[in-house]
Amino acid sequence: MFAKLFLRIITIFMMISLGALARKLGLTNPETSRRLARLTVSFFYPALVFSGIFTNYTWAKLLANWTLPAGAFLIMLIGYLTGLIFSHFLLFENESQRNGFRFQCTINNYSFLPLPIAMMLWGNPGMARLLFSTLGSEIAVWTLGILALTGNRLTSKNLRSLLNPPMLALLTAILAVALKDRLIFSPGYLTETGHSILTVLDMLGRATIPLSMFVAGSRMADLKQKHLFNSIQLYVIALRLVAIPAISIALLSYFPMLLETRSTLILLATMPSAIATVALSEIFSGDSEFAASGVLLTHLFSLLTIPAWLAFLI
Repeated sequence: MFAKLFLRIITIFMMISLGALARKLGLTNPETSRRLARLTVSFFYPALVFSGIFTNYTWAKLLANWTLPAGAFLIMLIGYLTGLIFSHFLLFENESQRNGFRFQCTINNYSFLPLPIAMMLWGNPGMARLLFSTLGSEIAVWTLGILALTGNRLTSKNLRSLLNPPMLALLTAILAVALKDRLIFSPGYLTETGHSILTVLDMLGRATIPLSMFVAGSRMADLKQKHLFNSIQLYVIALRLVAIPAISIALLSYFPMLLETRSTLILLATMPSAIATVALSEIFSGDSEFAASGVLLTHLFSLLTIPAWLAFLI
């Protein structure tokens, strides 16, 4: 079972490696990566969110699956508290590195890496479940994540950042599902225009996974190797990939939920540090080199830990 899952997951990292190869060959540059990332977050990913939620959910299913966003937020709350506790006992070079450590413990790769894994394991319904869980993840990023990265300071500007394109697409999709079920938009009476719009969104959304993997690889090719394999990074690897998933999965086992919901949250809990860690560290004056090294290392080691967790639990 482990070998089968490993081979499936390594195909995703092959897409990432193609992005890294393109960067090494000079076919892309940092500006290209930034523009592709912005396109993905502003257009392709919101299209995937809307089409995935609208196509796979009814209002009753959304209400029945409220534990998905709640569970996602709980996983990141556990990461935040774990990072906060351990940060008081470790020696850091500066306060920025301490804050970066807390952020990497708090926020993991909750969308672009688990999306193709969910698609491989459970098809479109699994992808839709993961997309719905991002409601809790996005809230966690701009509350718990920014608290961690700024030394526990939260401003109104950070809260306004919740209104980003993926979040707006998710909220719009939830509203559209409510209208579809409660008013005039039942699937049998969708107009041809509605079908066409949904088709366009579906086609745009399908580009999200390969494009995001390609961008991730291009970014990782630029990561510097300073701070690699020091004691702090080893703690990041151990906490992010082993301890935090173990605590999260243990706590989630006490809550009643559907089997497919639990499986989705288990997948989410096992993910490495978020790639956005690097960009957010730059924005909030964090240690971007430390962040980049943590992202690289946790993604590399997750090649072993993700299939191990999934083989054991799913």
